[in-house]
Amino acid sequence: MRIEAFSEAREPAHPHTNEDALVILPGRAYAVIDGVTDRNGTRYDGMLAGRYAARVVAHALTTLFATDAPAAEAVVPALTAALRAAYARHGVTPDPANWGGRMCCTLALAIPRDGDAVDVVLVGDSGIRLDGGPVLQMHKDLDQITALLRAAAWPHIRGDAVAREQIARQVVFHGIRQTIAGLDLDAIGTAAAAACHASLPHVPTADIAFLLEGGIVNGQGHYQNRTDSVLGYACLDGFAVPPGLIRVERHTAQTIEAFTDGYARPAPGFGITAWEADFAATERLDPSKIGPYKSVKGSIPGRWSDDRTYLGVTPS
Repeated sequence: MRIEAFSEAREPAHPHTNEDALVILPGRAYAVIDGVTDRNGTRYDGMLAGRYAARVVAHALTTLFATDAPAAEAVVPALTAALRAAYARHGVTPDPANWGGRMCCTLALAIPRDGDAVDVVLVGDSGIRLDGGPVLQMHKDLDQITALLRAAAWPHIRGDAVAREQIARQVVFHGIRQTIAGLDLDAIGTAAAAACHASLPHVPTADIAFLLEGGIVNGQGHYQNRTDSVLGYACLDGFAVPPGLIRVERHTAQTIEAFTDGYARPAPGFGITAWEADFAATERLDPSKIGPYKSVKGSIPGRWSDDRTYLGVTPS
């Protein structure tokens, strides 16, 4: 068996800020976990809430699979319970109505079973590829809306790469209901709305407007773990994750690859070398993430757009 794993913080000079985590239990479980960046600065044990959540879930998974092989359907409830216990250890009683104060993370988990069977559990937008085939991943329309807002704002922003990135993030994180000197946010919002309606005709106009106006900080969490909206998405946060937002599947495969969304696309080959070479190619092509790899954040010298993690397992 060959196992390759790699993880790098968005700021390579500060590896302690990496909000991704890995679980490698050969023959039992393989997972990548992506902590959701806390915009409120909430910390647990000195760590931002997203990084802490990822480590709580990684520890819980390790404990869960160290001596047992639970059913795939039992994993998410167990991880939810672990996060609830983590709140309790810190004397925190999370408010169901206050999504901004929660610790959150995503999960892409592969569980080898007898023969070549593999159970896959996905919560959020981290992905898994089996035998080099199609990627199993849950993309969020919500992210596309805020990425299109960023793309609409970019031509209006002046300055060097660092300054442009800073202002673009301010637009995306806080939406168009703010004042930024020199920016016509009404015009940006109109352009972004038109792009969203063209790309996402199934999303109600009111939801698009809500996200564009409030941005990530004030709008995204409104859809967390909700099934009554087309923008609903799954996240491990200590509250029950609706089964309809969890992807649990059984496949047949020998090679397993898992990755967080710091990679703009899956590489054409297996292994760290292939994935890092492809990552470098996407960075050369679209470092600001306003072209073919639109995202809510771009890269600048010394800081990538996101943490990234890759885990590959193959019998050869």
